[in-house]
Amino acid sequence: MKSTFLSFILVVMFTAVQAQNAAPQKATPAKNSLSSQFNNLKEKANSYNENGQQYKVVNVATLNKFYSSVNDSLQVIGKKLADARKGADKELIEARANVAAQEKQLKALTEETARKEQEVQKSQHLINNISVLGIDMGKQFYVILNSVIILGLLIVLAVIMMQYKSSKSVAVEKQKAFNDIDSEFNEYKKAARERELKLKREMQTEFNRAEELSQQLATLQKRQHI
Repeated sequence: MKSTFLSFILVVMFTAVQAQNAAPQKATPAKNSLSSQFNNLKEKANSYNENGQQYKVVNVATLNKFYSSVNDSLQVIGKKLADARKGADKELIEARANVAAQEKQLKALTEETARKEQEVQKSQHLINNISVLGIDMGKQFYVILNSVIILGLLIVLAVIMMQYKSSKSVAVEKQKAFNDIDSEFNEYKKAARERELKLKREMQTEFNRAEELSQQLATLQKRQHI
């Protein structure tokens, strides 16, 4: 029975010592520590041997005093552990609140980043694309299309210019041919008029001769009648 009681005391003391070492607290003077009290209790206890084993006879008042010290230490440690738990719970609640706030900020930053990314993509789209007649197309494709259209118009213009030059050349040649024909026609008209005038003069001369011959013939006939 005594050995059982002493074992119980030793277990309680060991638990209290471990709790004191584990929990943060103010330093206790060496003479009032549980270890010193236990050593003092053991030194003051009477010893006897039984069956080859050594036993200690402890004074009940001293044992009660040691138990009271152990109990007080356990209560102090329990209170400190409870306070530490409350502080840990409070810190945990604050940490969870901070985590929730940080998650909210992270969500807001993520949304802001996504919005800015959309704005950047939209700006990039506006930079790289252009709307023509309601049709959205890339600026590079638009430049290529304009280049093809301009090249096509230049080709058409070159063909029109070639046709114009060809038509102008034909028109000049036809004008020249017309002028030549007109000149020849004028020359022909002039020559024909001159021939006509010449024929008229010759006819007039012949007419005058015929008139003279007619007068001479009339004169001869008159002379013959006389």
